[in-house]
Amino acid sequence: MLRAGGDAGAIRLRVEPRSREEYAADLAAESSFRAAGGEVLRRFEPGRAGLPERVGGDASAYIEAHRAERPWLTAAAGCPAEVQRVFAALDRGGGHAHIRHEGWVTEEMNRRRVAYLEDPAQLDPAKRAAGIDGLASPERPHRCRDSSSRITDPEAFAVAFARGIEHPLVRAALDTGFTTGRVPRPVTLDVNSLLGPDGQRYCTGWRLQPVEGSMDVARERRAAWVSARFRDGHTDTSRPDVRPAGTFDGGVVVFAFGPNRARDGYEVVTMYPRPPKDDQQGDSR
Repeated sequence: MLRAGGDAGAIRLRVEPRSREEYAADLAAESSFRAAGGEVLRRFEPGRAGLPERVGGDASAYIEAHRAERPWLTAAAGCPAEVQRVFAALDRGGGHAHIRHEGWVTEEMNRRRVAYLEDPAQLDPAKRAAGIDGLASPERPHRCRDSSSRITDPEAFAVAFARGIEHPLVRAALDTGFTTGRVPRPVTLDVNSLLGPDGQRYCTGWRLQPVEGSMDVARERRAAWVSARFRDGHTDTSRPDVRPAGTFDGGVVVFAFGPNRARDGYEVVTMYPRPPKDDQQGDSR
């Protein structure tokens, strides 16, 4: 039994450092977010996002059946049915937002992606260590340039996606007539417009640091470091320097588009948060 007084107070502070008032306020904000998000999720229609209308059985069954070989689905297991429906629909599409930019990617995985080019989508450990992309194809080349980011909570991620595809700018892109070889331009929406006034707390990221004042040199050194580590098992140069991206308050969520699986329209091929100080060369796809 805990003794009354200082010991109990010290333990409570370690477990819950907020005051009772702060904790109650956070719970109220969380409840408001869940309520508003639930309404958006109930309106979600996969077809309006260029995704397959049906997932073959209910979403929870789909996630349970595929989570072993597609571990990014694990984060949605146990979530409300509306959240699972978004994840199952995304997984049946051709996009990778839920694979690289969602909460199944741990903070360390997120850091290592930009530091060592270790792609969370690459499930072969040897290939991941070699910096080999897990999803690249001739039709959809991919690269991690300067940064890597994620939305840390599966429900927040689902809400951001479902609310985003209702936005007029995203709708205009998704409703564009399909033309082979052409895709709509990316759309950026305020983090807070998608996730509310505290939306930034659901976002984290890491950024590669310049070398000799140049990001190009930093990327070249990183590539050389990854190659030497894979080839020789060690390197003669210092590890790539990456640092937390900082606050996402005032940041945006980027929606990028590509052909859907049926090749008769477009879908969101990736969605990721970008902090306000990112320059236009930053790339977290």
